[in-house]
Amino acid sequence: MFDYRRPFYRKILVVFNIFVLIAYLFVCLTPFVNTGENWLIALPGLAFPLLLLALLLFVILWTLLRSKWVWVSVVVIFLGIQQILAVFSFHLPQQFNLAKGKNTLRIFHWNVESWDDYFSKIDYPGESYRPEMMDLIKQQNPDVLCFEEYADLKSSDDSGSNVSEIKKLGFPYYLSAPTDTSASRVTNGVAIFSKYPVINSGIYSYGRHTQAEHLIFVDINIGKDTFRIFTTHLQSVRFERKDYRSLNNLKKARDPGFENSKDIISKLRRGYQFRHIQAQIVEQKIAESPYPAVITGDFNDVPNSNTYFTIRGKLQDAFLKKGYWIGRTFRFISPTLRIDFILADKKFKVDQFQVMHVPYSDHFPIETDLTY
Repeated sequence: MFDYRRPFYRKILVVFNIFVLIAYLFVCLTPFVNTGENWLIALPGLAFPLLLLALLLFVILWTLLRSKWVWVSVVVIFLGIQQILAVFSFHLPQQFNLAKGKNTLRIFHWNVESWDDYFSKIDYPGESYRPEMMDLIKQQNPDVLCFEEYADLKSSDDSGSNVSEIKKLGFPYYLSAPTDTSASRVTNGVAIFSKYPVINSGIYSYGRHTQAEHLIFVDINIGKDTFRIFTTHLQSVRFERKDYRSLNNLKKARDPGFENSKDIISKLRRGYQFRHIQAQIVEQKIAESPYPAVITGDFNDVPNSNTYFTIRGKLQDAFLKKGYWIGRTFRFISPTLRIDFILADKKFKVDQFQVMHVPYSDHFPIETDLTY
């Protein structure tokens, strides 16, 4: 029978505690390390909430055993306070108020995954969620829409295009930046739609040989105020269905096979390498903005990553200001994955924030109200 008070078992607990401590400290280092080159340091960040939970359990256990190891775990937990405050939003859940106040800019962000093509072709054959997605956008009454994996017909004048449908919702101004160059009638990329006039815009490419979508911006004019809105979609790990099956098997303690595991690691490594460079480009372009800036994006990285801290810089995270708990935005793999963000200049006041748990894409949409 297992008795954790026996010396032998205590040694096992110490070894496991040290393992968790090292992984936790790796996460603490990620804001200061080039994770493009030292990508292994970034991997524990994917499980940071679980590492924190493990350390808290060790604190309880060592306290019961009256062991000095309790202080090691306590000290290390507090060394990671920056990470804790980036991952968790310590607010009570609140209902999002659809009524907008004075001088409020409502920003709606969504990775629409080609407007549900993945689901309509595989999980729900013949069924399209486009009407429901458009209805959701209309219901939320945003002022600015930021989309990733935005698919549309090449001719935006076509009555069946998404541009024409979104214009009917009251967004006459838009910028779309497709990333594909195929001969297909459909394009895919990033887009920003605005109810307010766009007086300037720009598109920045991350270069060839990446799966990232462009970084784009629009300068919107609201009365006497002008704001710059960015959106982007950073390098994806490009997981396929077989990769999700392998990860699911790992969670259920089934062997997914060495080759599949090696392929997953290779994709993760490649993602970290590209995102490190892309995050620096985003940071530079935000710094160059002559106006208070807001960036939304699918960063494909968690909030304790080097990617996140590089882009956030001096901006404020709308989720941390008014969100709740972990704020998961990606529906698959893990309940802890917040990889979609709205970051705003500190000249704005964040009034409210929400994650909408709807099944229309692999990502949940997020939105915030910013007072200027």
